[in-house]
Amino acid sequence: MGPLRWPGLKGWKDGRPTDFGGRTADGWHYKIGAELERGSVVRVTVAPEARQRAGLGYGQEEGYTPAAEVTFRACPDTDTAYVGGFYVQGDGRFCLPLDVRVGHGPPRRIVVSVFSGDCRA
Repeated sequence: MGPLRWPGLKGWKDGRPTDFGGRTADGWHYKIGAELERGSVVRVTVAPEARQRAGLGYGQEEGYTPAAEVTFRACPDTDTAYVGGFYVQGDGRFCLPLDVRVGHGPPRRIVVSVFSGDCRA
């Protein structure tokens, strides 16, 4: 999505949840790093209709509460990587709608398949 990349995310469409995370008492926590091109700022927001079921977990300590929104800020002169991932309640499969805003531009809706086959925006 513009200057933001989640390497390997497309493989989640038909992948196995246990290859990327695990179940906890409150749902599934999946690990996937985010990469941001130097000098970029990107805000990712879980769409309002999905917040009861999903969240983002970047830049937080162990035992965090998944967030509805994360702002990624790259270093000015080098690409920047973030450790974290997604959280999904229930069986861990979901078509996750995200609103992504690059810089001061308008938000753009994408839908990420979290082990749910084809998902439409």
